[in-house]
Amino acid sequence: DEAGNVVSAATLSDTISANSSKLYTQANNDDLPSGFNGSVVILSDQPVAAIAVQEARNAANKVYQGTYSGFAADRAADKFYAPTVMKAFYGFTTEISVQNASSTNVDVSIAYAGGYADSFTELKPGQVIRFDNSATPGMPSAYIGGAVITATGGNIVAVVNQNNVAALQQQTYEGFSAAASGQELFVPVLMRSFYGFNTSVQVQNVGAGSTDVTIHYSNGTSKSATLATNGASTLFTQGNDASLPAGWIGSARITSTTENVIAVANQQNVGTGKASSYNAFAASATGFVGPNVMKNFYGFNTSVQVQNVGATATCTATFSNGTSQSSPSLAQYGTHLFTQSNNAALGTSFIGSVSLDCGGQPFVAIVNQDGPAGVGDNAMSYNAIPDVP
Repeated sequence: DEAGNVVSAATLSDTISANSSKLYTQANNDDLPSGFNGSVVILSDQPVAAIAVQEARNAANKVYQGTYSGFAADRAADKFYAPTVMKAFYGFTTEISVQNASSTNVDVSIAYAGGYADSFTELKPGQVIRFDNSATPGMPSAYIGGAVITATGGNIVAVVNQNNVAALQQQTYEGFSAAASGQELFVPVLMRSFYGFNTSVQVQNVGAGSTDVTIHYSNGTSKSATLATNGASTLFTQGNDASLPAGWIGSARITSTTENVIAVANQQNVGTGKASSYNAFAASATGFVGPNVMKNFYGFNTSVQVQNVGATATCTATFSNGTSQSSPSLAQYGTHLFTQSNNAALGTSFIGSVSLDCGGQPFVAIVNQDGPAGVGDNAMSYNAIPDVP
């Protein structure tokens, strides 16, 4: 719970079949108190992957939602980076949730670009503390910058919610450890005026010195910027980039000349109010899983975008009902979109999971979840999770 005490009565024990998934909703767990605001630790005797879905509703029953991937234990670290932190920036303010992933208490401090800071002492094992940047001391309105989150005495994980309460929008991404940074990043989905969607990519320098970064779009164009210091960031916007045609959907590769960088991709449709975010990938894999995919499940559909980063390959999506789909042959950095809404093999009202491979070649993948129009921001994105060998 919020105080870091385990709610033993609410603990669930269950069995999940191989390559299958189950959905656990906190709203109908009667052993959690009303108003519960806490965290969860998942333990299993086999490797598992998990995502979390957050949902809020206003008095008019309009919804905003965000999704993020759960952290395997080996992703915990004593330092995390958040490339996009905001306070009243075009209506968006961030909230940073930090969870203690160690077996002893830790102290947490956050250093923001511009000299602002937050801290919390004696965070218990498994406990979460949420830093609301609307209350960060001295941080001015219209602020946008990056942050470094440091733990003393153990390891942590972190998630960032980008909230626009007035517009009823939420964009959620996972914090980055140093292991999630690199001099080459992969961004599977970017858009310019694609069915009303535009994207932007915030890139942050996490190295010690200056570096030049370039975003290479899949249509052959590119843009560059210099990030002078550790913590410096830049925003590449696709919606006003004339080198990208209207109606464009594609991907990108980000390169840095001398230092490691991280990046977050934001997707937004101003007309419908839908918005979501995902993390750029520093590491590819030869297999990924998506714990949640849907076809017309309470009006929700998903799509899975793969980006091949190896030699020419054909990628396959295998769903938990035993059916599969294959892409055409993809050249290096080529992409393919698997859409579940028009996949007849999934039947109606399908909810399940997906396993992805590209014939042994390395790739990256994200999952976009999209709900019915007119009920608020129910667009969500999450990074697919690397499969175990």
